[in-house]
Amino acid sequence: MTGIYATIEGGKFRSIIEAMIEADVSIEDKESTAMLVWHDSLKECDFFGPLKPWQVVNRVPSINILCRKCPYTRVIMRMQPHFPNLYNFLPKSFILPIQLKDFLHDLQVSGKTYIYKPDGGSLGCGISIFKSGDKFEVPHIEKLAVVQQYIDSYLIDGTKFDLRLYVLIASLNPLRIYVYRNGLARFCSEKFETGTTFSQLTNVSLNSENPDCDISEISQLVSDIFPRMEAMGVDINAVWERIDNAIVSTIIAAHEFLSRSEEEYCPNVGYSRCFHLLGFDVLLDRNLNPWILEVNNRPSLDYYRGKERRMKVRAIRDAIKICCSLHHAQMAIVARKWAWNKDSWSTFVKETPSIIENMEKTRAEVEQNTLFHLAYPSNHPNSSEWEKALELTKKMPLELLPGLKLPDKILSSLKSVF
Repeated sequence: MTGIYATIEGGKFRSIIEAMIEADVSIEDKESTAMLVWHDSLKECDFFGPLKPWQVVNRVPSINILCRKCPYTRVIMRMQPHFPNLYNFLPKSFILPIQLKDFLHDLQVSGKTYIYKPDGGSLGCGISIFKSGDKFEVPHIEKLAVVQQYIDSYLIDGTKFDLRLYVLIASLNPLRIYVYRNGLARFCSEKFETGTTFSQLTNVSLNSENPDCDISEISQLVSDIFPRMEAMGVDINAVWERIDNAIVSTIIAAHEFLSRSEEEYCPNVGYSRCFHLLGFDVLLDRNLNPWILEVNNRPSLDYYRGKERRMKVRAIRDAIKICCSLHHAQMAIVARKWAWNKDSWSTFVKETPSIIENMEKTRAEVEQNTLFHLAYPSNHPNSSEWEKALELTKKMPLELLPGLKLPDKILSSLKSVF
């Protein structure tokens, strides 16, 4: 039982409303005593300034360090020399226009195929694929973009696909990361051998423009596809283990940036006041190694059919229960509606241990009956290396990252890497 009030800002996916009802969350418009503030808009806004000192929000400050292609690429690249066995999921990459000279040299000598992605692109817009020897001409070359070596995909029935996986950053301090053991398998609408755009890019919006597209074929559930792969002899547990490493290592690479931003914008008051449900796009190569293509800060929570609806509603419901089971805190807020400020609320939480105890008890119960797998902390084979990586990020100087806006207090201490 969650037993809290929530407000929803922005457009409302049907799945969010349904999930809140299942989580025993009462949706109130502009409710001043609401414990949960859920943002559901594509527009950037001040997610944190208007928050009351007790409120929890479904946004992590500075999350775009992972969700824009250029800063994401940079934070992974800077960890690779130190932990090559952890950070082996990023294709060889170049940030343009900063590394244009290096890329053009690689283009001439490598004999590889490349994919070009605008820094802030979405829905497949602006993506192009070209081979070594092709003339590289991209309009607006002064704008930020990433070019990566193209990865040959594992195929099912001769068709390329990737995975949209749901990842929950439940808290930053302490760090808790969950990976949902379901998601979407997004197929191209044409066989790979045809060589068309519809055979090489898995974006659902793009493939839906193909007149021969069947939405039920290009958007399937991971829970349908992985059993098929297992029947073909694939060790699915090993695949998940490698995926968990890629996801956890990614978040660790950005943790110090995120942690500093949380401290500035949304400080912990005995419980974490921010969480984020992310969409990780993961490609499996022909050896079933995962490659992270990009991270989405607002993955589509809409659905096309009943099975997808149930999967997404359950994921949202369980995310809320894991991160915001604060019924006892909600009762205190309602009882003393206007009596709380930052200091008095922090003191109250500290002096009322039942608030955190009940939250942790509910979270433990949810963890026993959810598809959210606790990836960090865990007994993963790479857990000791993760701890070393996390410690290193605390010692590494924070950098000015291309395409990323950070809090002014943090910016003043940064140096440029390029």
